[in-house]
Amino acid sequence: MVICFQCPDEDDSSEEDTTEEVYSPLTLEKLAMQRLLREEALAISALKDLPHLLFPVMFEEAFINGHTKVLTAMIPVWPYPYLYVGMMIENRNLETLKAMLEGLDILITQKVHSSRCKLREINWRNKYHHVNGIWAGSRKLLPGFMTQKKPVQNSPGCGVKKELKVTTQLQIVEGRLDESDRYLFQWAQQRKDSIHLCNTNLKIQGLTKATVIEIFKFLHADCVQDLLLSDLCLEDLDFLNPYLRQMNNLLNLTLCHITDTLCMGDSEMSLLPTFHCLQKLSVNNSLYVYGNLKRFLRCLKKPLESLIITDCNLSQSDLDCLPYCLNIFELKSLILANINLCDLLLEPLGFFLERVGHTLENLELELCGIQDSQLNTLLPALSQCSQLRFVSFIDNEFPLLSLKELLHHTAQLSQLEREVYPAPLECYDRDVILSHRLEKLCPELLDILTAKRMPKEVIFKTTQCCNCGGYYIYDLETESCHFEV
Repeated sequence: MVICFQCPDEDDSSEEDTTEEVYSPLTLEKLAMQRLLREEALAISALKDLPHLLFPVMFEEAFINGHTKVLTAMIPVWPYPYLYVGMMIENRNLETLKAMLEGLDILITQKVHSSRCKLREINWRNKYHHVNGIWAGSRKLLPGFMTQKKPVQNSPGCGVKKELKVTTQLQIVEGRLDESDRYLFQWAQQRKDSIHLCNTNLKIQGLTKATVIEIFKFLHADCVQDLLLSDLCLEDLDFLNPYLRQMNNLLNLTLCHITDTLCMGDSEMSLLPTFHCLQKLSVNNSLYVYGNLKRFLRCLKKPLESLIITDCNLSQSDLDCLPYCLNIFELKSLILANINLCDLLLEPLGFFLERVGHTLENLELELCGIQDSQLNTLLPALSQCSQLRFVSFIDNEFPLLSLKELLHHTAQLSQLEREVYPAPLECYDRDVILSHRLEKLCPELLDILTAKRMPKEVIFKTTQCCNCGGYYIYDLETESCHFEV
């Protein structure tokens, strides 16, 4: 726990927040759409002459502001193959969902389709939250992206080719689906001959067996590519195993808060089935990973690309197994965070870094309590990771001499694009952050890198202040020390 010597005054910061306003004027397009949508009947009649490029703008305004009749009318004349709701998924409520599904009903029951309609897929995942608009891609790419000819591709095992594909995500929290998801699945089940409901993202947080059995009666397990299992015990995992085995196209698996409530230890209970396509495995705050990492990694059929372990305890045997797990020798990303490694021998981790040095692009060893002597065992292997693009060692306590030694090794890595290092221990005094020392020491540290290569982005970062949550950083871009929250 540290505090910063110059914590910003809380009253001042709150004052700034109330006085500083950012005004973003509406575009002419949106103003025009808002005015048109005030008269829903007029807006609907205008659809037949509305330019293609204005459809996404009108749809977004109608969706956000609840013009359900307009939404229904737009679906059967949608002029692009795809409709990505994306960033607006949080605005979805049961009424807007019903309006869109009513539009789909009109579309699939029409004997003669509108010549304007090109719709083949609706995507309701929140994967595109970062995108401004309802499509995946920039505005400049819109015409090409939205008009490209691409047939609906159903996952293996889905049966007959469907007319329309609806891609969504499913979240089961404490054994329950929300009202909108339940309505959508019931609707799709009644139209299974013409609608393919594809759930690429599945989250199970807490388990009710009856709900899982019901869901998997109509869920296409082959479609699931991202799976989160949270707040479960080993007995729950064992129950889910038959369903997990059906997920032949699973790419990303996240396990959170998995506990061994039955104290089964080294029992014969199966942990995870074999996944044939898994690329990313994340384990967070799960007690059972301790002493069982090797068993977790046995679930891999093909080489893993990303391994993330956070907020867990690892045993010496867990580290010892890493250099001998053949299915992680092509790893591109390794993240170990908030794991206490200070009492473990890190030679096996060093051997593992040597094995993956030709593929590893991302290495994060954060808040791991790595000591000076342990760091020295990793440095020879680190300097052989020739493909590294990002490296982070923040929140480890390295004195200035050890940090210099670390930089002498990373200076040899010519592919690095971003580097984040902890502030040296000399920047603290009795748990107080001394920003002036960071300002003084960092130029000397940067010189170590610039003597070997031209670094692109380098940051030295203190630990967070326990009072205000802020921290000081010194970066290559400004070559100065500044405070951030």
